[in-house]
Amino acid sequence: LPRSLPPAVAQLRLVRSMRAVVFALVVSLLVRGVVRGDMPLPPPSKVTATSPNGRIRAVSEPKAGTHVEDAELHKVLWSLPDWHRSMFIADDGKHLVTEYDGMNLIPTNFTDDLVLLTFWCDGKKIREVTGGDLFPDHGGLVRTVSHYAWRLTIEFDASGRLRVSRVDGKTLLFDVTTGNTIKT
Repeated sequence: LPRSLPPAVAQLRLVRSMRAVVFALVVSLLVRGVVRGDMPLPPPSKVTATSPNGRIRAVSEPKAGTHVEDAELHKVLWSLPDWHRSMFIADDGKHLVTEYDGMNLIPTNFTDDLVLLTFWCDGKKIREVTGGDLFPDHGGLVRTVSHYAWRLTIEFDASGRLRVSRVDGKTLLFDVTTGNTIKT
């Protein structure tokens, strides 16, 4: 018959086995994230972005282009001829930021003129932010299986500024009315 272990030893074994399970889970999630990060993007399809206050919506369709509308009135405010996979619409309905089609992944052989963010006002381009603007020496990028990751998140902050969290831990704030970075 098996002897029972002293409570302290049993607890130690339980803690060790739980640590092993947690470690395995974390490793599998990290591996999944890297592999998933380099999976091909889905084909173009309808994309919708909503402003932080929920009143404005940007809708982008592969064959119809992109339009910005008042979500409550269902009234189109302005439009762009092209489709965009990733975009961020401001509460004012005038300002839109579109992101590079590869989103957070850029080619390893990218050139400094690769446009990562484009700032729009009422359908007119006001500024393009390039890889060279954000990573002049290409430092701060993280190599994945087949690309460089350049950012973690993009979102509006409570003041209506566009917050871009880079993979190197730096956070940039942009004035959406000019496309310029804001010094903090």
